[in-house]
Amino acid sequence: MRRRPKMGVVANDVTVTDPDRGLLPASGSAALHRYAAYHVSGGLDLDALRTAWRAVAGDGALVDGPAAGEEWGDEELCARWAARPFAEGDAPARLHIARSGPRAHLLLLVASHSGAWEGPSGALPADLSDAYRTVTTGGRPPARPPLRAPRAPGREDPPATASGPVLPADRNRPHLPPHAGSTVAFDWSPDLGFRTARLAEAERVTPAAVVLAGFQALVHRYAGQDDGTLTTAFRELLRTTPDPASGPCRIEGADAVFVHEGRQGLRIPGAEVRRLSVHNGTAAADLTLVLQDTAPCVTGFLEYRDALFEPASARRLLEQLAALLSAATADPDTSVGGLPLEDDRHRDRALRASDRRVPDGHVTRPVHVSVRHHAGHDGVAVSFGDVRTGYAELTSDAARVASALLASGAGHGSPVAVRMQPGAHRIAVLLGVLEAGAHLAWFAPGGGGERHRSMLRDLRPACMVLDGGPQEDPLALWYAGEPGARLLDVSRVLGPPSATAGATATAGARPSPADLAYVAFTSGSTGRPKGILQSHAALTQFAGWMGERFAMGPGARVAQWVSPEHDPALAEVFATLLAGGTLCPVPERVRVNPDKLVPWLVQEGITHLQTVPSFARDLLGVITGSDPARRPDNLSHLLLMGEALPGELVDGLRAALPRTRLINLYGPTETIAATWHEITGPVTGPVPIGHPLPGRQVLVVDEHDRPSPAGVTGELVVRSPYVTPGYLAVEGGPDHSALFAPLAGFAPDGDRWYRTGDLARTRFDGALEFRGRRDFQVKLFGNRVELTEIEAALNRDPSVLECAVLPHVNAQGLVTRLAVYVVPRKGGQGDVRADVRAWRSHLRGQFGPLALPAVFTRLTSRLPRNAAGKVDRSRLTH
Repeated sequence: MRRRPKMGVVANDVTVTDPDRGLLPASGSAALHRYAAYHVSGGLDLDALRTAWRAVAGDGALVDGPAAGEEWGDEELCARWAARPFAEGDAPARLHIARSGPRAHLLLLVASHSGAWEGPSGALPADLSDAYRTVTTGGRPPARPPLRAPRAPGREDPPATASGPVLPADRNRPHLPPHAGSTVAFDWSPDLGFRTARLAEAERVTPAAVVLAGFQALVHRYAGQDDGTLTTAFRELLRTTPDPASGPCRIEGADAVFVHEGRQGLRIPGAEVRRLSVHNGTAAADLTLVLQDTAPCVTGFLEYRDALFEPASARRLLEQLAALLSAATADPDTSVGGLPLEDDRHRDRALRASDRRVPDGHVTRPVHVSVRHHAGHDGVAVSFGDVRTGYAELTSDAARVASALLASGAGHGSPVAVRMQPGAHRIAVLLGVLEAGAHLAWFAPGGGGERHRSMLRDLRPACMVLDGGPQEDPLALWYAGEPGARLLDVSRVLGPPSATAGATATAGARPSPADLAYVAFTSGSTGRPKGILQSHAALTQFAGWMGERFAMGPGARVAQWVSPEHDPALAEVFATLLAGGTLCPVPERVRVNPDKLVPWLVQEGITHLQTVPSFARDLLGVITGSDPARRPDNLSHLLLMGEALPGELVDGLRAALPRTRLINLYGPTETIAATWHEITGPVTGPVPIGHPLPGRQVLVVDEHDRPSPAGVTGELVVRSPYVTPGYLAVEGGPDHSALFAPLAGFAPDGDRWYRTGDLARTRFDGALEFRGRRDFQVKLFGNRVELTEIEAALNRDPSVLECAVLPHVNAQGLVTRLAVYVVPRKGGQGDVRADVRAWRSHLRGQFGPLALPAVFTRLTSRLPRNAAGKVDRSRLTH
């Protein structure tokens, strides 16, 4: 028995199972029409044609249309006929006839659905040809079996399949997608046609089956199946592919259909018949590959939904299919995953585009040394409340802190923990730690839980810097009892300026670019905080780029919003100070409250804010609900990072803040950041994470470390001299060396590598698109489900403020359902059951009838979040 791939082909009519699901058009839609148009010149016997049509179509309608050319050209007139709907009670097929010139006519055969087009003896054009020949030779054609009327949706219809994350669409799926469509024709070389026929003969299948297997393999590649399909040889895939001659074949796992139309030639003895290229402007599926011929050339067209794809993307899809078929017919024993989708020219261009590295030696001095150069200017370095601290005072304070640290034994190579309230003194301490040659770990003030204690145990700081006594801080009080603990109360160091204020105090040894600048803690996959080391070179390079690229220099007022425990906090601090702008720390009571933060932004004249998209959504709600005169119009830059960025949020922000530049930043803590994308127009699809930052090469690779072609999901890998040198050593900790293993096939050059575990694909326009994480992908009843895709889809519902989706795993380790936590927007009407019904319906509109068994929980408060502002899933129970 031959093994059938889990993502296979279903050969049957393309009909809808539930019109509300929004995936396939309802019965009667012009998107389901099958049709063919012809120009006939010469001896056409219209009476014989009408007699033949009645024999073929029974009570099928015969329509004499207007003469072509009076209002429309031949193709446009036929397209209008093909789009004309079939009303209830109409015959399931029509023949349109129009005179287009002396002894010339247009003919269009159209059926309401595939079942009325295909019959036991063939398709309508072939049956009409046979009947016409019989009539003109004096015979009586046999009646064709009655044409099938369109079926009402019911249980006998095959299940439709989900498309959402599989196909490389340019835009998000609308809730109820319009079925407008366009086409791109293809005409591949006779060489490919010859090799297709040769493989078909060897495997005892039709050439159309070879093309169908190639289309199926292409969809497999976009899906990134990990169920063994990608390792299956193309020859084996071909042997499990059904014969497409019986009608449309749907590719399981995607809203993609294959139609072998064949020549479908209309044969009129004594007349010249020319097939017209006609499309009625609709699409029955996201993608429909129509094969018209395989010899001598492989020809046909790709039909696509305008709501999802750009014409250029459709053309790239066809180019990739041609490349795949060329390789598969040359060596059919190649695995599906090993078949190239792009030629060397495309691959070389993609590798060059992914490389934004800069030569070694770009970083010439550490960040704190560069900040000192602003001390001779009058600029304000830190603005906090009524206090304005200039660069000269800030660098003087930093030098005094460095002297105190050195006196306490915290010098070159020492870790120093900083736990202080917002203000200029906290910024001076950050600079002072680096000035002393130490490296810093920045802790948020408040709280003394086990997570913070664990971080301090692993860090073993030479000193903890506070702005008061330890009795005022539970974590400091605990730390004070640890062996060898040293505390530095900076309020005693930075009291009233001494007579030597402004002089340079004793500093530690100047660090090299490779020396450590800081340690940033993340939660880690095990739940235990993981300390990530970063160098002076990486901090200086990124902060310098950020400050320059986003105009954070003199005149800029940059909110220091990010929590100290999240490394972008260091980036926004040092980017501002390197560029010469003014840093504005956000008071803690304001920072996490959008109702207070928006007025604060206005009051402080903030020009730059960096935050996470979920909090930006909250800010947007406050801004749109406020008086337009009290909106933060000074905000020139809004930098969004840390989470996937929904397109509808971007559109809302653009409408509310039309003069604000919107930037999407992506990157793991191990690389500080990796890519960026400035959003300059309306967003209709996923917001790209863009292109690599300077100093970084960002690749999308498959499980064999091969660069993934455009449109194909793979793992993001970053290559850079600015990748972390590693993690904080912990006794008995896990071995992370595999995360930093170089990609196979790349020559060593001193750069470091980081395998992020994030999924992405290169779009056809060259930008990168985030696709979630491997550890957020689950298998649900044989279907791969990306939890972040479901969250993104549900967040597009106007009634949803935010949501999180978790898998429910049974005792056997199988995911049996999803736990969906939803925070509805305030002011929503209706009971909980009504909301859940609406949310389920919304997901059906986004994913089609893919089974998503889910238990919804409506929350009355916001989702729990960690120090980085991300959803803390461990605190959600299910």
